[in-house]
Amino acid sequence: MKKKLTNPTTRIIASIVLGIVIGVIVCFIAIRFGYSHIKSTDLMEYNVNLIGLNIFNIQREGAEYIGTPNNSNMMFIGLAFSMVLAIVTETIVAFKNRKKVESK
Repeated sequence: MKKKLTNPTTRIIASIVLGIVIGVIVCFIAIRFGYSHIKSTDLMEYNVNLIGLNIFNIQREGAEYIGTPNNSNMMFIGLAFSMVLAIVTETIVAFKNRKKVESK
């Protein structure tokens, strides 16, 4: 596995894909908490916000809950997680490589 991640292109692609997956999981958890919140209160409408962005709108109509996603903000969150993860990964690799060169 380590040999596969020595190629920078493969490493960046893996970071981007993993960042998108992490973004999807974070949005899923936030939306789930939004549904739990609206069901436990008597609100008729609730906006799920993540990092200051509205990602989901939940409305109560009678006993039914209707959710409307804001896809552009969810995509932005996935992109942000991807970029941060790629930058952090490449920074860590650069520091490790610099330590190897200094120790030789």
